[in-house]
Amino acid sequence: MEKRLIVLMLVLAVALVGITGCDKSSSEPEAVNEFDLVSAVGDQYYTNYTTASGEGVNVRITAVFDILTDGDTSNDPFIIDCRQPADYNDKHIIGAVNITPGNLVSKIEDGTIPKDRKILNVCYTGQSASAATALLNMLGYEAQNLLFGMCGVDTSISGSDKWVKQIATDERAGQMVSDESVATETYDFPTLNTGEATAEEIMKARFSSYIGSGWGAISANDVWDNPDDYFIINYWPADKYINPGHIPGAYQFTPKSSLKTTEKLNLLPTDKKVVVYCYTGQTSAQVVTYLKILGYDAYSLLYGVNGFDTNATSKYSVPTGDYSAILE
Repeated sequence: MEKRLIVLMLVLAVALVGITGCDKSSSEPEAVNEFDLVSAVGDQYYTNYTTASGEGVNVRITAVFDILTDGDTSNDPFIIDCRQPADYNDKHIIGAVNITPGNLVSKIEDGTIPKDRKILNVCYTGQSASAATALLNMLGYEAQNLLFGMCGVDTSISGSDKWVKQIATDERAGQMVSDESVATETYDFPTLNTGEATAEEIMKARFSSYIGSGWGAISANDVWDNPDDYFIINYWPADKYINPGHIPGAYQFTPKSSLKTTEKLNLLPTDKKVVVYCYTGQTSAQVVTYLKILGYDAYSLLYGVNGFDTNATSKYSVPTGDYSAILE
């Protein structure tokens, strides 16, 4: 009898340990690698670099004007105007909703921004709106960026002469080089600790954590005058990197390829500022949004090559069309 009692007590003890173990495992969610979740989204998006339906990410005002004046409101985009309220109130595209980048995530979460309509992001120059465009597309929205922003619509609107004021005077003429800089040192990827469990929530948390201090811009003069302070990415095809050349010390990263975790992403230092530049600053601003979300100290070169070379391709030009019919 005593033996049977001892055996029964041992069985109960084992059962209790099993139950306790089950309770522990069910109450503590399995840890996730936040960087892996977000980079999986980025690997796909920055390879395709299109909206969800395959359209281009940057759109010109001529195409927007045609859509808004075709008499069919069913294809009109939901327009987010990222400018400051005073400038929005001065004049904006009819129907645009004023949502600054700092309020973007809250407007996503409260349903203000619809997921069943195309989104058009508008700012002053097309660069800060690019940050919104990048986040929304990575979250599964159908988002586009108005190329050159309101500067491409009407330069008389408050704040819409920024491109005109910055047009390069070739202060760096003849200083671009064609010799190749090769990055060989690799780095561990950043560690993200938002506490969120899905890529969507992690991206929103990361965007919210940095956007209050700005979307990540740096002037051409800062980079040219202090190139050793930065890891500089020339975000052009390889042939353009050689001709017309690049900022001395810049590394060539091929669009739609090099940013993958399996390609050159591990070449980016985590202890140095990373500067990305393209032709106009629109694409680089979108790339930098992703890099900031991933945990890099990244910056987009304002206005791209347009900021220091008048011979740049994809040049800004003062709008010549009359778009007053879509403004209020």
